[in-house]
Amino acid sequence: MSAPQYAVGLDLGGTAIKYGICSAKGEILHESQCPTQADQPAEVILNDLLTAAREAIDIAQKNGTAISAIGMGTPGSVNVESGTLMGNTPNFKLWKNVKIKPWLESRLNLPVWIDNDANMMAFGEARYGAGDGASNVACITLGTGIGGGIVIDNKLFRGSNYAGSELGHMSIRYDGIRCRCGGIGCWEMYASATAMIENYNRLKPNEKIESTITIFERYNAGEAEATQVIDEEIQIVSIGVANMLNIFNPQVIIIGGGVSEAGDWFVAAIAEKALPLAMASATANVRIVRARLGNKAGLLGAAAFALSRL
Repeated sequence: MSAPQYAVGLDLGGTAIKYGICSAKGEILHESQCPTQADQPAEVILNDLLTAAREAIDIAQKNGTAISAIGMGTPGSVNVESGTLMGNTPNFKLWKNVKIKPWLESRLNLPVWIDNDANMMAFGEARYGAGDGASNVACITLGTGIGGGIVIDNKLFRGSNYAGSELGHMSIRYDGIRCRCGGIGCWEMYASATAMIENYNRLKPNEKIESTITIFERYNAGEAEATQVIDEEIQIVSIGVANMLNIFNPQVIIIGGGVSEAGDWFVAAIAEKALPLAMASATANVRIVRARLGNKAGLLGAAAFALSRL
């Protein structure tokens, strides 16, 4: 019997649900997206996910492609075996304790596998992107917060209660800012896109910018305030990356998310600062690179994960 070849990947984001038909080789045969109704009850979001999956399945059938499974990434901690979102997630008001897997399986008549969205991004990059060929990969996303995913021996690490790899919540300052998670001095409070924008607006209170793109543009133009913010960002990200090197000793650290879109120079600057901060034995032969798949990593990872569980 031949191995399953195609799955539908679903990536539930704060503003959009991205979905597509993906092959086991990492090809995307079809992709689309629809708005996320993040402020609506869970059943509304589930129905939007169902509509997206059915559309992809219908397109696959018309093209003679057999779908073997559905994979999905969602914000929050997920019990992978039951396919249940455990607790809630900050960007969704009513997306809490949702039994995603059984709800979708009963309507699609296909096996459905759910995991955390950062895990799916990491799995996609490890399989098909910047981590291709490596069995031990650590991945971070620098965005509104800092997400993380860890692949050890080609398997996702989730911790004992599916709450592992919360890299954005390692404390880098014991007397620092209180985080939304309840912790003190969490990495994402200093190095996320949100933190960068807050830092810049603090230096230039009369402007109130809303995007890190503006900061990088002004950095490239030589502005002093932008230079200060970017230099601090590189230093603080490098501290967290050094911690990851010492703890996980991966072959590859992949840096993704909106902030990484500044370019390879930005990731290279982080690597240059991080390597001397880590133990020499942890840095031997490691690569610190920019994510390669962009916003396709989540749906590719979700599809690959679903196929791997069959």
